[in-house]
Amino acid sequence: MSSRLAIILISLISSGVFLGIIFTNDYSPLGLILGFLTGLINIQWLSRDTKKAIDQEKFIALRIYFKSLFSRLGVITLIVATVGRFRPEWLLFLALGIAVGIIIPLILSIRQQIMHGRG
Repeated sequence: MSSRLAIILISLISSGVFLGIIFTNDYSPLGLILGFLTGLINIQWLSRDTKKAIDQEKFIALRIYFKSLFSRLGVITLIVATVGRFRPEWLLFLALGIAVGIIIPLILSIRQQIMHGRG
């Protein structure tokens, strides 16, 4: 997924959430934006590491993926623990945002691969 498409997705989700906050005067959906950004950064990070590992030997590529997996899990755990500590009412929206932030870019990448891919 390109960075241009990521910025468009962030803008659309953020504007919808901010409109909802304005009308309901409830700040819990800010966790949705934070979760969406977390999921999107997770997918972008995975994509970057995939491009790095694609021309490597099998064991080097596996080492790159292994380090990346634990680094990404650590970042997500840090964000969830921080939100849970300071704003526990945001946790449901955070989990929903992380799920949406991972699923939407994957769907777009799969669609792009099917339309323009090599097989």
